Amino acid sequence: MNASTHEVKATRTATPVLVLAIEPVPGLRVYEEPEELRHPDGNTHPWRLGHHSGLAMAAFASQEDAINGAHQVADCADWTRPATELRADPGFDLTGYYDRLMEKTSGLLIAN
Repeated sequence: MNASTHEVKATRTATPVLVLAIEPVPGLRVYEEPEELRHPDGNTHPWRLGHHSGLAMAAFASQEDAINGAHQVADCADWTRPATELRADPGFDLTGYYDRLMEKTSGLLIAN
């Protein structure tokens, strides 16, 4: 997988932050959270699974775990759709998505 520039939307900064990310599943990105966005008390889960819109979805201890997370939720939605469409889609099984991440990965969910 080739890395490309990905824009991360962070609530603690006024401007988006650019990171290098891979796309293991169409529409989903895996990247390491930049230092400037990490909590000062340390971070045991620096790897992120995010939507192509820039929103983070889950945190993982390693890149491999984050890639596994992407594969586990790959068929939960058409992740290439805009985040606003996914949120408004009554057919999107949010509970199923959460359950799959919690049962099949070591990830921590990120609420957006």
